Amino acid sequence: MPYDASPDPLDRDLVLDFFWKFSVFECALKRERFLRAGRNDAAEPDWSSFGRSITGRFRDVAVSGFTVAIETLEAASPQRQVVREGRLTWEAVKRQPGDSREQFVLRLAQTARNNLFHGGKYPDDRVEEVARDKAILRAALKVLEGCYELHPGVAGWAKEPV
Repeated sequence: MPYDASPDPLDRDLVLDFFWKFSVFECALKRERFLRAGRNDAAEPDWSSFGRSITGRFRDVAVSGFTVAIETLEAASPQRQVVREGRLTWEAVKRQPGDSREQFVLRLAQTARNNLFHGGKYPDDRVEEVARDKAILRAALKVLEGCYELHPGVAGWAKEPV
């Protein structure tokens, strides 16, 4: 995909909204100490730890459309890009033994982000399922919105004026 190609089919406003809200959420996770050391000690949000902290609580979220968003992510099951025998291919994101539903759904949201922002959407050609991609991004945004209800500390950091 050429660098100067228009992202219009995916909806510029949706992509920008997704990028901004996802980055704010990750920053809030780190500031609330859902944090881990990545490669070369780079600070990374600890999504798994956050998922464990809210385990069993998705049912408590009152945000309109939250349950549908979870079901959308689970049904769409964004795949992750992997290398097999030196070639790019796709692999389902599997729920790991011991993972709560919350941890798994957050992993699906991260996969959507990774595919969009790390070039995973166009390995060989343009993606034809633009409507599906929009639904996945909207669902991931709704999941993040609902997670603020479950953790006031994370919500507080996200709402802090810059």
